[in-house]
Amino acid sequence: MGAISNEMIWQAIKELAEQLQQTNGQVQQLGQQVQQTNEQVQQLGQQVQHLNSQVQQLNHQVQQTHEQVDQLAKQVQQTNEQLNQLSQQVADMDKRITDVANGQNILVEELFENKKEIKRVKTALNLY
Repeated sequence: MGAISNEMIWQAIKELAEQLQQTNGQVQQLGQQVQQTNEQVQQLGQQVQHLNSQVQQLNHQVQQTHEQVDQLAKQVQQTNEQLNQLSQQVADMDKRITDVANGQNILVEELFENKKEIKRVKTALNLY
């Protein structure tokens, strides 16, 4: 019975050794999977950092564009104000030119009337 016992123990040790080898293999596979997962996490971290950098650059560009739009809006407002001033100046000049033209018409009419009077006087003097 001692031989069976030793043989059974020996068989059990073999089975345990095989199980231990299988477990060691599984542990190695798990270790490799963990290492791969860690590498993927590091790659993802780098990608996130890169995307974050790109987002910061885009934010900066958006801010610059916003500032440019504000500057353009101010320039447009100034241009509109200048155009309004020019429009007012043109309206004032138009009124002045109209006043001058009306004055010239009055002078022409007066001159015409004066010429008529001079002609009458000359005619009257020639008659007498």
